[in-house]
Amino acid sequence: MDQIINRPVVSVIMPAYNASSYIQESINSVIAQTFSNWELIIIDDGSIDNTWSIIENNRNQNHRIKVFHQENGKQGKARNLGIAHAQGIYIAFLDADDLWMPEKLEIQLQEIKEKNVDLVFSDSYIFSDSNVSDKTRKMNTLHLSLKDVEALKLFLEGNRIPILTVLAKKEKIDLVSGFTEKMFIQNAEDYHLWLKMIINECVFYGSEKTLASYRLHDKSSTSEDKIASKQLPEVFFDLIQNNPEVKHIILIALKKILRKQYSGRTYTKSDFYFVIDENCRYLDKQLSAPCYKLINFFLGINITKKFLNHFLNG
Repeated sequence: MDQIINRPVVSVIMPAYNASSYIQESINSVIAQTFSNWELIIIDDGSIDNTWSIIENNRNQNHRIKVFHQENGKQGKARNLGIAHAQGIYIAFLDADDLWMPEKLEIQLQEIKEKNVDLVFSDSYIFSDSNVSDKTRKMNTLHLSLKDVEALKLFLEGNRIPILTVLAKKEKIDLVSGFTEKMFIQNAEDYHLWLKMIINECVFYGSEKTLASYRLHDKSSTSEDKIASKQLPEVFFDLIQNNPEVKHIILIALKKILRKQYSGRTYTKSDFYFVIDENCRYLDKQLSAPCYKLINFFLGINITKKFLNHFLNG
C-alpha cells in the first residue's frame, strides 16, 4: 500500500552522454518545478567524462533521483531503460543539456487532464551558450489537438514535437513498445515514436505556452543535422514494414523525401548508384535497380533522376 501512496505522478527520463558541462543546469530545472511529485531517472549512456560523478552526487542529495548506467547505446536505448524503471503515471523527457520553465509539469498535468488527451507538448525557446538569456527564438510548433489520419498526414510532413516539451501517458508509450533502438533511426527516434503513437490512435495536444529551452551547441547529437534528415527515409520505411494498414499514406511522404534528397545534391555517376539502390530498397523495387543503373551509366545522372521521379517516386 505504501508503494502505491508514494508512487510518483511523473517520471522524468534524462539520457546523458558526456554531459558534464550542462547536466547540472538540467537537473536543477527539474528540481525547481512547482509540481514536486516526480522522479528523475538519469541514464548515463557510457560517458567518459565526469558525468557519472555529477549525477551520483545529485542522487545522494535527492531521493527522487535515480541513476542507471549502460554501455553507449544512443538515445532510444537509454530512454527505454529509463521507461522500464519508471513508476510514474506520466512520462516526461529532458535531455541533459536542455532546460524547463519552473511551471512546465504543473501546467501540462492540468492540460493533459482537461483536454483528455494522451500526450501534450508545447513550444520551446532556442538558445546557445553565447546567448543563454535569449527568449525570442522559438521552434514554432503546432497549437491544436491532433488525432486520426489527418494528424498522421500532418506529422509526416516533419517532426512538430520538441521532445523536451512532451508529457505523455506511460501506458500509451508502453502500448507501442517505446522508442526504437535501431541504430540507423537514432536522432529521429522521438519522431518515430510520435508517429507510432498516432498510428495507434493516440491523441495529441499542442499548447500555445512556451515551457522549455532547447540548447544549441557543437556537442549536441543533432548539431550537424537538426531535423535528422538522413534518418527520415529509415523512419518511414520502418513504419511501412510494421504498419501495412497505413502504408499508402506513409509511402507518399517517403517518396517526397527521397525526391527532395537526391534532387538537391550533386553526385558523381558512381555515387548515384548508391542512391538508386537505396531508393529501390525503400520502395520495395529492388528488381528495378539494374535498369536505373544502366540508364545512369549510358545517359547520366540528370536523365536518371527524371526516370526516378516519373516511374519510381512519382
